[in-house]
This record gives sequence, structure tokens and C-alpha cells, in this order.
Amino acid sequence: MNRWAGLLLGIALFIGGALARADERPVDGIDSALQAEMDRLFALRTVDPQAFVAQTRSLDTMPPPANLGQREFLQFLQANRAAFEGRLAEAAERAKPLADAAGDPRLRLRAGAFVINMLAGTRDFEEGLRRLTLLLRAHPMPDPALLDEQRVLWATAAVLYNELGQHAMSVEYADRALSAGPTPREACGMKTYKTMARLSLRDASLAEADFDAADAVCRAARETVFGQGFLSLSLARFLRDRGRSDEALRLLEDRIGQIESTRYPRLVAEAYALDAELLLAAGRIPEAERQAQQAIETSKDTPTSLPVAMAEKVLFEIHRQRGDSSAALRHLHRHVAANRALAEESLTKERAFRTVQHESLQREQQLALATERNRVLDLEATIAKAESRNAAALSAALLLTVAGLVFWGWRLWADAQRFRELAQTDPLTGLATRQHFAELAAAALERGRADGRPLALVAFDLDQFKAVNDRHGHRAGDAVLRTISAAVRAVPAPWPCIIGRIGGEEFAVLLDGATEAQAATYAEALRRAIASAEEVVEGGRAVTVTASFGLSGTHEAGHDLQSLLDLSDRALYRAKNGGRDRVAAVDAA
Repeated sequence: MNRWAGLLLGIALFIGGALARADERPVDGIDSALQAEMDRLFALRTVDPQAFVAQTRSLDTMPPPANLGQREFLQFLQANRAAFEGRLAEAAERAKPLADAAGDPRLRLRAGAFVINMLAGTRDFEEGLRRLTLLLRAHPMPDPALLDEQRVLWATAAVLYNELGQHAMSVEYADRALSAGPTPREACGMKTYKTMARLSLRDASLAEADFDAADAVCRAARETVFGQGFLSLSLARFLRDRGRSDEALRLLEDRIGQIESTRYPRLVAEAYALDAELLLAAGRIPEAERQAQQAIETSKDTPTSLPVAMAEKVLFEIHRQRGDSSAALRHLHRHVAANRALAEESLTKERAFRTVQHESLQREQQLALATERNRVLDLEATIAKAESRNAAALSAALLLTVAGLVFWGWRLWADAQRFRELAQTDPLTGLATRQHFAELAAAALERGRADGRPLALVAFDLDQFKAVNDRHGHRAGDAVLRTISAAVRAVPAPWPCIIGRIGGEEFAVLLDGATEAQAATYAEALRRAIASAEEVVEGGRAVTVTASFGLSGTHEAGHDLQSLLDLSDRALYRAKNGGRDRVAAVDAA
């Protein structure tokens, strides 16, 4: 089962609530014994999921209930069983008819939230977000008749938006769920997700007391996955980010056993990886190495996850300190691969969110246009009755209507342009995003292949940039990135070039028509420009950074972007290992 599936089962465990019963509706043909058994099984799923899975199989051999409400309830139980067994796509398909057309509005809303979770688990973020947007628009305010189901919907929104990196929206919907009379377990889960989202937002008002308050709620509910698990891990990160690494290490060492007892692989792996980072910083190398290896082993089903990226970085630093360059390079490659996969996953989630957001905006605008057109039709009908005495008014109304339609058309065009720019331009540096850089570079390489023209790729990475963030804060780090980007754009290139930001502090330039020797001259100019760039941060301190460069050309890699990136990366590692702040080409060997 993938890490998303585990997250979804976690949601199922802390979101309970009563579900609509068929016998609450005045319909004939109810089987009272069957209803009692289905109610018992539905409650069992949040207490003992394994027993729920085993015991719901007995319902498969029964003939379909005569009552429609009972048939729908049985179908929802079967969808839940499929989810607990890891068959998320099947679970979604079973629940979609209920989400779209169940007779009982409570079951319809509960099934809708369930389908959203299943779609997210199968990484179909766009359809999940579309359904979530429609349900949230349909339930903007609490409804006493649907409050339990609305609370499930808002909790689902809080979890999904947090996972997609939309932390402010996660806080908003966690607050909605907390204000709707949650059970103790639900309150624990929502307070934990709200605290995690505020931590991700770097909320300056977040304090240790907030963690203690959430922990007290979870202890009262006897909830371990969130209280002893996610909350403890988030508090350790909070302490580390505020320079209290020793306290963070003591906290993890005190609670690592409790975290392990949750038997939740994603959570345990992240705890091992963070523990490894803190142990390395404390100089406890053997323990750091053991915890890093534990994180990787626990994450064996998700080799490109965050714990793997963190653990591989720790192992790289350990082997580098030992002078084992071969092992250090191997772990560095794995760290870079995991980081790239994480970046691609974040891009996929961001693209899904922006796409659905754009679609939602278009729907609102189309609705406004339709309303405007209806208003026009009403006006025309009224005007037709009094045309003889209202000719002037008719002209004015038509003129205003046309102006309104033109205005909405212009708004649609402007929004489309704005979303295109968001997808193509990195908002921090103004350079091409990784996806847009890849599209432009692939087209240039294809033209170069057809014309027999050489191209060169310059990849560079800012040296020890994490130290800038650690010492001066992420706001200062962002300012340095903007300064470096401006310095790079200011260096004249004798050839057409494409510049992109392809990672956090990693950049690439494709030079159209340049040989590798010419690219080396240009890269040296970039290196000097970056080294001389200066950013004055808060406190009046001037911050400078250097960069390491790797070069490759089409005479070595052919006109293939991935091959050029791989060779340039290899050369960049040579520059890093050679002392940083230098330009290196691909080793001829």
C-alpha cells in the first residue's frame, strides 16, 4: 500500500460520526436484522479495521436487500472494505454512484468525501479537487441536518490541502471542522493538522504552547497516531527550526518508541530521518548512520520519499567526512534523485491545484456571463413591449450589455494569460520553471538535430546555500536567489540561450550554437558574476555566495536533454568535489 493509502486509512480511523440509516426513512421493505448488522460493522471500521474487513465479507453472499437505502448502505460498506484492502481505484468506483445520486443526502455527502480521498490516493488529484471544490461550494455554511457529514468533508479538505502544500486553506478547513462539534478523536486529528499546517506556513505566532494544547486533546482522546506520532515529529521540527536542536534531539529520543508503536511507516521513517539529521549535527556519527539506514529501510516501498532524501543526505555527509568519496558520491546521487522526484511530485500537485482553480474561476465567469445573458433577454422582452416609447433606453441598455460582455471576455483572456505565465515563470527568480525550460530546450535541441548545429548545456548549483537559510532565514535566502538570478541574466551570451531554475538552488542554461569550449568561457563569466553579487540582508550584513558549474555538449550526449542534464550533473559533482566555485567539464574517461 502506498503512502497516500496509509494517509487515507489514517483519516478513516479518526473521522467517525454516525451515518444515515435506511430505517430512518419511511420506506417499506426494511430488514431490521440486516440494518443492525450493517450499523455494527460501520462502527467497527474505526475501532478494528482488520475485523471490519473480515466480517463484511459475510455480507457478499447475501441476496441484495429489497430496500434501496439498505442497498446503498451495503454498497458503501463494500467500498470502505476495498479501501482498507488497498484497492483504492475500485473503492472510488463503488462509491461514485452514491456520491452522485444516493437517495439519502447524508450518505451522498459522506460518499462524496470518501471518493475524494480515494482519488487522491490513486494520485488523480485533479478529479479529486474538482469534486472537493463542488462539494465545498455546495456546503459553505453549517447545516444541522448534515453537520456530521459536513465535518467529515471539512476534515477531508484540511488533510488534502495540507498534503498538496496549500497550508493556509488547510488551516481554514481544520478550523471549520473544529467549530462543528467534533468527537475527541476528530478534534485531536484536526488540531494536529492545523498545527502542522501553521508550521509549514512558518507562522510566527506558533508557539510551544500550541503543541501542548493539541497534545492534551489527543491524550484525552487516547489517540496515538496523531498525538504521539505526527504531533511529536512536528514539535521536533519546530524546535530544530528555531535553533534548539539539542531539545529536538532529546524529544525524539524520548518519544521515538511511541512513534514506532504507531506502526505507521511514513511517520516512523520521517522520525528516523530527522533523528539522523540531529544526531549528525550533534557529532554522534554511528547513531546517525544507523538511524539514516533505518529510515531508508522503512521507506523501501517509496524510495523517492522525503525520509529517503533526508537520510541519503546524512549518509553522504558521513562518508564525506570519512574520506570515502565513492560511497559519498553514491549517496549524493540517491539524494539528488529523491529530491528531484519530490520536486516533480510537488509540481504535479501544484499543477492540479492551479488547473482546478482556473476551471473554478472559468465556471464562475461563465455563470456570470449566463446571468448577464439572461438579464439581457429579460431586458429585451421588456423593451419589446415598450419599444415605441423607450427607444433611447433600449439603445443605452444594449450598449451597456455589449460593454459588459466585452469586459467579461477581456477578463477571461487576461486570466488565461496570467495562469499561462504562472505555469511558465518561476515567481521567485523570474526564470523559466523546470517544466517550461524542458519544453523550450527540447524544441531547441530538435531544431539543432535537424540543422546539425551544436548546443551546450551549463548546469550550476549554489555552494552551501543551506547555510544562508540556516544563518539568515528563508526570506534572506529568497532575496539572495533573486540577486543571483539578476546577475545571471546580466551576463551577455553571444548565442541564443534558455535559462531555467530546475531545483531549489540549481539552475541550467542551454546555449544554442555554442561549442563546449565557448560554453566554458560563458560559464566562467557567470561564475565571476555570481561570486561578485552581493545582497544586504536584515541587520545590514552583506551576503555573497559562489556556485559550481558542470558543462556538457551535444557532441558527447547527442541532442537529448536528459543526457545533457546527466552529463552536466556529473561534471558539476566534479566541481563540487574539487573545492567548489569552479567550472568543470565532463571527464573524458
